[in-house]
Amino acid sequence: MTAQKTELKVSQDFELLLPQQQKAYPISKDEWTFLKEKVKTINNSSNIYHTIGSVFLGITGSALLAVFTYDKPNPITIEYNTRILITISAFIVSLICGICLLVFGGKQKQLQEISAAEVIQHMELIEKRYAAEEDS
Repeated sequence: MTAQKTELKVSQDFELLLPQQQKAYPISKDEWTFLKEKVKTINNSSNIYHTIGSVFLGITGSALLAVFTYDKPNPITIEYNTRILITISAFIVSLICGICLLVFGGKQKQLQEISAAEVIQHMELIEKRYAAEEDS
């Protein structure tokens, strides 16, 4: 077999046949796959961290209310001190967990918004590459 060199010429000028003429952006398969994968990773599901953080803050409020509503025995006993200590511990732990989860939920929301912005940014980059002349 002899090696033959063949030339292939490709034109990227597209004119769509529609009721009104529109412009189209030719996009490579790699860029199209990249955009599809980016869009697939965008997840706008409800943020579970805000919900769990709110539950922990509810536990915090309940523990605080319990501390103030305990009946104080006349001679303070070890059992009373133990109950107060456990309730205050539950208050502190649930407060820290609730605040951390709310902050983490806020950070997650920002990351979701950033990922959507990345897709838009890449699409704008493609638009700039194929910048069309302004319509007169």
